[in-house]
Amino acid sequence: MVEIRIENCPYCGSEDMGWGYQSAQGAVMTGKSGYAGSKVEHMICTECGSIVHSRVAKPELFKNITKDKAKPRKRRRKVAKVNEASSDVATMDK
Repeated sequence: MVEIRIENCPYCGSEDMGWGYQSAQGAVMTGKSGYAGSKVEHMICTECGSIVHSRVAKPELFKNITKDKAKPRKRRRKVAKVNEASSDVATMDK
């Protein structure tokens, strides 16, 4: 992986940096299947909390992935039908 050198925070000028990781629902996925993906690494300024730089942890997973392969599937939304007779709001007295 290419080393990216950032000497100080572009927002506050601090030289104190740390790394944080984002995974699970925040992972970057490779394609329609949603099975292959990589967590995201963030370089964070420990003084002001700004995310200074972000990258995927496993960039090799994204080789040979075309734009067409990376499009997510469209999911159909289920729409609940409301019965007019049951749409009244019930109240409860104390």
